Amino acid sequence: TGKCGSVTVRLIPAPRGTGIVSAPVPKKLLTMAGIEDCYTSARGCTATLGNFAKATYAAIGNTYSYLTPELWKETVFTKSPYQEFTDYLAKNHRRQEGGQKQEQKVY
Repeated sequence: TGKCGSVTVRLIPAPRGTGIVSAPVPKKLLTMAGIEDCYTSARGCTATLGNFAKATYAAIGNTYSYLTPELWKETVFTKSPYQEFTDYLAKNHRRQEGGQKQEQKVY
């Protein structure tokens, strides 16, 4: 959201292919900012075009503070010790059939 004077502009994400659904003033600013799909909501006296444009600009500025998925860092997953050493554990640690037998207690 962005605010200037009495005007409050809210930018709402829209599904791909929707385009920009807004009044002409914010539509021009949003297209210049490179936003392709967006709904807008405005409150206050939007007839004062200067405040309307400034509030839209502030709303665009606030959206860049959000971390969207394409800006996430690559996650490097490490294997757990059980996953990493399964081959070794399978080869060297088998149950011994003969030898010591332990009785299981049933409670």
